[in-house]
Amino acid sequence: MYLITTDQLCKKYGDKMVIDHVNMHIPEKAIYGFVGENGSGKTTIMRLLTGLAEPTKGSFTLFGVDNKDSKIYQVRQGLSAIVEATSLVPTMTARDNMIYQELYLGIKLSEEERSALLKKVHLDDVGKKKVKNFSLGMRQRLGIAMALMNKPKLMLLDEPMNGLDPEGIAELRDLLIELNRNEGITVLISSHILSELEKIASFYGFISKGHLIEEIAAEELQSRCRKSLHIKVGNVDEAEALLKKLKIKDYKISPNGDVNIYDSVKIKDMVSAFGEENIDILGINSSEESVEEYYLNLIKEKEAK
Repeated sequence: MYLITTDQLCKKYGDKMVIDHVNMHIPEKAIYGFVGENGSGKTTIMRLLTGLAEPTKGSFTLFGVDNKDSKIYQVRQGLSAIVEATSLVPTMTARDNMIYQELYLGIKLSEEERSALLKKVHLDDVGKKKVKNFSLGMRQRLGIAMALMNKPKLMLLDEPMNGLDPEGIAELRDLLIELNRNEGITVLISSHILSELEKIASFYGFISKGHLIEEIAAEELQSRCRKSLHIKVGNVDEAEALLKKLKIKDYKISPNGDVNIYDSVKIKDMVSAFGEENIDILGINSSEESVEEYYLNLIKEKEAK
């Protein structure tokens, strides 16, 4: 089951098409890593899903309900979002911020429920400390506690790791994994820190300049992020001639002397072959394509078409 789908979704501001016929499919209980450069349309899509903006064209569904259906307002109660910034009052304590949010949402939590939420995000020991004295990571976790007040089944998080130190990133990452695995909360998360997304995402959507380039499960992405043997050479032409002589088919050579061999080869065999041809090896190592490299290659392929 998909908790979110979009059908030819478009959003135009003035003459600029920010979202261009996007078709998304976010599975239930997935952590969907939304990857794209600044201005690619990630935040705009989240704004459309939350009702902060209306589509110019196309449609979307939440929990199987079409956005044009009057029931969309009801099903949005099962959604929480932190888009662009967490709204906190810096002169209030964590608990006072939660009470303030309750008034806004029109709900009333017991003191025990507030304590349970703060404990869930590891903020049960902050006492009367004002939010202005919180670290950025603590503020992000408080924002998530407040987003959990309505017991959502779906959370939208727009760049929640921005500005966090390594400890704050690890804490947030572990919290999202816990919420997903233990409570079955589906998470749509955008982030520029792709090395961290790799640790939590079960599904990915790659977007660029308003176009959704690809959706892919994490397992499939891992299989496509191929291992390679990277060799730095002094003479590109001689290296390419040797690879052809050795009947190596899957490789890439850059003008700066970078040779990436994707065929299964042994390092010692390649060193011997290059040595026999008197081709200088300036460096050699095995590597695996990262999610970031995969995304950049997707963009290059799209622009080349």
